[in-house]
Amino acid sequence: MEPPPASAKRFALVYGLGPIHPGVGGDRLIGDEGIAGDRLATAIGDAVADPGIAAIILRIDSPGGSYVASDTVWREVERSRHAGKPLVVSMGGIVASGGYFIAAPASGIVAEPGSITGSIGVYAGKFVLEELWDRLGVSWEGVESGENAGMWSANRPYSNSQWAKLQATLDRIYSDFTAKVAVGRNLPIGKVDEIAGGRIWSGEDAAGVGLVDELGGLDTAVAMARRQAGIAEGETIRLEEFPPVRSPVETLVEQVTGRSAAAPELTRTLRHLVLLAERLAPVLDRLALILDRAEDDRLAMPPMRASEP
Repeated sequence: MEPPPASAKRFALVYGLGPIHPGVGGDRLIGDEGIAGDRLATAIGDAVADPGIAAIILRIDSPGGSYVASDTVWREVERSRHAGKPLVVSMGGIVASGGYFIAAPASGIVAEPGSITGSIGVYAGKFVLEELWDRLGVSWEGVESGENAGMWSANRPYSNSQWAKLQATLDRIYSDFTAKVAVGRNLPIGKVDEIAGGRIWSGEDAAGVGLVDELGGLDTAVAMARRQAGIAEGETIRLEEFPPVRSPVETLVEQVTGRSAAAPELTRTLRHLVLLAERLAPVLDRLALILDRAEDDRLAMPPMRASEP
């Protein structure tokens, strides 16, 4: 298949896969697990700001996660709406809780019939290890300042005031979640309350209650974005991943240094080393073959026999 011409309209393809957590990721030597909120928000923001990008496809497969990280991504998705740039969400196997939170303001949502959708709700808590420490004979001492300073300590349960504070926080987050779904999906808040409350919907049922616009896969999402961007069906488009796919060398440098382009000299050196290894590989393979043959054809003395008396 020939690549699209340079004049083809450009669509940004952004992936949000896995649990949502704060930060930019990149703290693991090989690969990142889940959605780093700041990194995904930056990718969407860059696509929105790029005048050459006609539309954005956001592919989400996530069970949710951090409210703060989800809200960071939600802001960039919302910004695409104000910028007038189509952003269509393509749902994977699961788009629930924080995953749906970031999808809500999109200009369109496409789900597979069996996609796990919704779970518009919030929960929080902690493990309490107080009895475990007692059984082990371990005691803890600390210095605290303020009634709720040790609220998240696993060494004791919530106090009455801490429990009330937790419930108030969850109520505030839930109200924010449902309000944003109501605005993003153009639904009355009363209708959102009926379909929220942590309820899980299949993609097909979600389409029936207004949480999803169409059923289908990535191709359906691209077709929807094409219509919203006013691009004719027969006109060629080009999907580009945002952020751009990096080479293994660039990924290694970023993960080792913690900075995207902090060491260009090191990046160039590693590129040259990789290129050199690729060039030398056939030579080394040939040399190994020669050595193997030499080992098989080596001269050997005949076995010695014991002298006869």
